[in-house]
Amino acid sequence: MKKKLSCFVSAVLAVIMILSLAGCTAPKKYSEHLDDYVFTARYHDNFNILQLTDIHWNVNTSTKSSMNYLDKLFKEVSDHLAATQGEGAKIDLVELTGDMFMLANSYHLNTFVDYFEKKAEEYGFIYAPIWGNHDRHSLYHPNELAKRFKNAKHCVYFEPSDDLYGRSNFVINLTEDGTKNSSVAWMIANLDSGAAFSETELSVFRDYDYIRPEQTDWFIAEHALAGENVPAIAYYHIPQDENEKAWKAVSEEGADIRNKFFRLEEFADNGNEKYASDFIDRAKDHNLKAAFMGHAHNVDWTFEYEGVVIGLGVKTGTELYFAHIDVESDDEAMKAGLKSVNITENFDLIGASLVTLTGRDGSFDLEHLYFNERKDGNFAVWVKW
Repeated sequence: MKKKLSCFVSAVLAVIMILSLAGCTAPKKYSEHLDDYVFTARYHDNFNILQLTDIHWNVNTSTKSSMNYLDKLFKEVSDHLAATQGEGAKIDLVELTGDMFMLANSYHLNTFVDYFEKKAEEYGFIYAPIWGNHDRHSLYHPNELAKRFKNAKHCVYFEPSDDLYGRSNFVINLTEDGTKNSSVAWMIANLDSGAAFSETELSVFRDYDYIRPEQTDWFIAEHALAGENVPAIAYYHIPQDENEKAWKAVSEEGADIRNKFFRLEEFADNGNEKYASDFIDRAKDHNLKAAFMGHAHNVDWTFEYEGVVIGLGVKTGTELYFAHIDVESDDEAMKAGLKSVNITENFDLIGASLVTLTGRDGSFDLEHLYFNERKDGNFAVWVKW
């Protein structure tokens, strides 16, 4: 009996030891695997990056009507590119800058990914999703969404077990031949600006977050790998405190910072001094040309801060709240926005943002599309920054 008990205890201890060792497996160091985070696509002048943000599919969403809206938006963008850049011009990359979902379930998740796979086939683009705070605030497990992204044919996504904060930190290098074997013309960095939701289903705790110092270290290391003279653009979800610094410079200090579009609410960054981001302040010394984000639905303000263009993308679609622009409003922010875009009729502040890389020297164009469905003919206005 003692022998059997001893064998049983030994077996249990062995299992505990195995599980303990498995649980203590250290995540890999990102600094030793920089190349793993790099995807590539073929560069060409007039490479078009369409930013869609804060789509917010949720349990109240009619996927049919939402897809109908996106169908029209994609056609508008495609027709605009053909008209302004010539036949053959197309959307090359779609950046989904967070809050694709909010209290969504697996049906919405699968329908969303299937839809973007279909559009990618139709228009010939790849798409890159970035996590927002509400993408962690849903009825599916976050790992389920990550798995769908990883397995989607036209989706660019990477999420290793590493020591780098966040889920969606990866790079798309635009190279001469579309492979890692040729020189890099542009570097597109995607970063997870985080949110302190628990990583489980039905998580309800919310706290706005920030880009960690180690993520900035990672960006700088990836940029060095691409080449110190390579121009870079970053996409993420939550505005960082550099946005507030630039706003203060304009509104309180009278700085001459080029700006355009609407700023009708706060930037909604983390608002906590201990969470102060250093991303743009450090990345600007490593050829960062622009940083584009979402999160603030009533803001699509764009400005230049110490050599870096910071832009909040136009909220995409009608889910959740969005701004209604009234040309007769007495609101000073609304009047300033209307003056900058020269639009003389009421419209909703929804649509998309388009970046066109015009050269290997770091030059690019930025346009905002305001797209509203209307019974008497859709409203579509393009405004260039």
